[in-house]
Amino acid sequence: MLRQIPLIALSVAAVLLAQAAAQIFKFLLAQPELGLVDITKTQITLDSVRLNYVHGIWYEMPPKAEVLAHVDKAGPKPARKARALLVMGKEDPPTVREVLVTLENEGGGLPVASNLEAVNIHSSKWPEVPYNQRPHGVMDQVGQVIAIMKVYEQLNLFLKAAFNGYSYGESCEPKCIGDNYGAYQWLSDDIQRAIYIWFFMPEAAEGDGGYIHPLPLQVLAAGRKDDLSSWEITKWWFNGHFFPSISDLIAAWNADKDGLRTSFRILKPAGAAKLYSNFEARPGPTRGADQPVGPVAYEPYGRRFSVGQNNRVSWLGWQLYVGYLPHYGPRYMDVRFKGERIAYEISMQEALASYGGNDLSQANTVYLDSHWGIGASVRELVQGIDCPMTAAYMDAVTFFKGASKPNLHKNAICVFEHNPDTPTLRHYSYSYQFYGAVPGASLVVRMVSEINNYDYITDLILSNDGMLEVKVVTSGYVQATAFKAAYRDSFGYPLMYNISGTLHTHVLAWKVDLDIGGTQNSVNIHHMKVGEADDGAGGKIYINKYEAEIAETEDEAAYSTSMAAPKIPVVIAESKKNMFGSPRGYKVQLNRPLLNLEPEGYDRSKALGFMKYSFAATKHKDAEAHSSSIYGQARLSNPSTSLTDYVDGEPLRNQDVVVWVNSGLYHIPVAEDAPVTTTTGNSLGFSLVPFNWANESPATDMADMIEITSENKAVPAVKTAVTRCQPSYLDVKFLQSGWESA
Repeated sequence: MLRQIPLIALSVAAVLLAQAAAQIFKFLLAQPELGLVDITKTQITLDSVRLNYVHGIWYEMPPKAEVLAHVDKAGPKPARKARALLVMGKEDPPTVREVLVTLENEGGGLPVASNLEAVNIHSSKWPEVPYNQRPHGVMDQVGQVIAIMKVYEQLNLFLKAAFNGYSYGESCEPKCIGDNYGAYQWLSDDIQRAIYIWFFMPEAAEGDGGYIHPLPLQVLAAGRKDDLSSWEITKWWFNGHFFPSISDLIAAWNADKDGLRTSFRILKPAGAAKLYSNFEARPGPTRGADQPVGPVAYEPYGRRFSVGQNNRVSWLGWQLYVGYLPHYGPRYMDVRFKGERIAYEISMQEALASYGGNDLSQANTVYLDSHWGIGASVRELVQGIDCPMTAAYMDAVTFFKGASKPNLHKNAICVFEHNPDTPTLRHYSYSYQFYGAVPGASLVVRMVSEINNYDYITDLILSNDGMLEVKVVTSGYVQATAFKAAYRDSFGYPLMYNISGTLHTHVLAWKVDLDIGGTQNSVNIHHMKVGEADDGAGGKIYINKYEAEIAETEDEAAYSTSMAAPKIPVVIAESKKNMFGSPRGYKVQLNRPLLNLEPEGYDRSKALGFMKYSFAATKHKDAEAHSSSIYGQARLSNPSTSLTDYVDGEPLRNQDVVVWVNSGLYHIPVAEDAPVTTTTGNSLGFSLVPFNWANESPATDMADMIEITSENKAVPAVKTAVTRCQPSYLDVKFLQSGWESA
């Protein structure tokens, strides 16, 4: 076993605090050579929209070697630094850069920011990013407005004629039509920024999902290169027909071309059917009215977990730091079990949602949610629903999307112990001689990101037997479109008379930097095979077997899952053995790996490199910190980062191994997706399972392990515990908090 080494120092693993982020922002604005402005306090006009501003700030983990030298060998403490994303719109040519800023005195008094350092784009060799691959921001919103205003009067003439007097924009009350934008794309060297817009007719201003009230009207707004004044609507789609301009659409409507006008009908819901998109009580009997609350957990001996300074969580031999990045989302550092580091880092890398349809917007929608801010979209959790009554809560602080102050997300992370109701170990002997068991116990660390219409509920689940699971379940509104009968065969089923969700793919990508017995690890791939054996009477039978092969190179440890050739990968420490001589390791158990079905070589797949492999292992490099990029959204064909670039044949055996996995599902929308999609059956993720890591089940040291025999009439510990006390809970108020200044 490894010696008990101290946890990563707080000053190394801690996320950025609000004061530090604020001081960094102030420091950046004070650098004259950058010419940055606070866009929240800047009067924006068509002539001044191209600004230099800070899009985001986040903590930059020091190089791994420096961290481990400090923690494991009492070396010098690495400097704490923050990375800032700068949109430099006033430069010639305009560009996007990233810089590092050094932080001092974070632990006492006002933090000090200093030492501006130009660096490559994160996880890339690019020194900068083309301006039109910048994160979505104020210029896009202005461009969208410019494009629509050029056709504003004609648009409203058509809307009033087609949609019973409804209109768009100012003075539309009480019959208003809204708009929303989907993904945007780089279409050509001339049209480097284009965004797909769809219109909807909400039922109510609040408590109702406009996402599932779409109208059969969509447009493409695009601008040429960096000329904001060139933005215009370049394509129109109405009820299954494409038009080059609003004039062509109006002319076809007036002429009733192909029955465009006379065949157009929207059957709006009435009565109780209008409730399909909200959470108002439905008429009629309800289930559980007399007993509205089911079983509730409580802790008869008090909490068995603790949440320490800087989000350090401890529970039954597990310890880790809980963190997040504003773009990529959850990040767990220095994960340990029984004093040994299992993983240096486990972090989300990307959340993909890719749609299909035969209209304009759905067909062109590919969301890479790191671009929109997975971590910056965390929301307040509701006690008793999102998290049990026994949960502890942590706030999150992010600085993203052009903010001028750190954003405080109240109660955005919860931690709770969970009884999975299935014993971890259990056997009742066939001859009734004994019963033995270890009750199940898990610790859950949960955060929820609400990225526009979708909710991603992310759990890190620690078990009392040393297993770790990462699980993400999806909910929220589907992105809908006008329903056509042909949709049933290809894209989705109706969830209201004229409305259908559209087929889409969810893929979650993760990084798992395992350190089993240290940083010298290998990947032992167990290829599942069929062998031959004798049946004892001279006949031949087929049996299950495996062939274990240690990957020598990165190429040998990167593959797509195949049901015809299953593989079980295990990260091992070849030089560290258990008492039986087996290399100690952890198995990487994949849950619903999903691959990219687009043709090989398709340009827009380049940003989806994390989907090429269901499992990949590479040698750790600080410059290969992420498998996707915030800049891929704006140009799928030219991302700054792709996992495929990391798998380049380097030696992997007895190296510092990093594992990259994905998990995904195909969502065919159906009627039950209203009002929102259910969490049940929509679980994604992976597990890390001890594999000869110990000499027996790590759960056998649990105090509540029990053996019942004819001579030992033991009583399960829980039966004694429930007589101790009545439950008592903290009252965590739901504040309905938004993005508050920290």
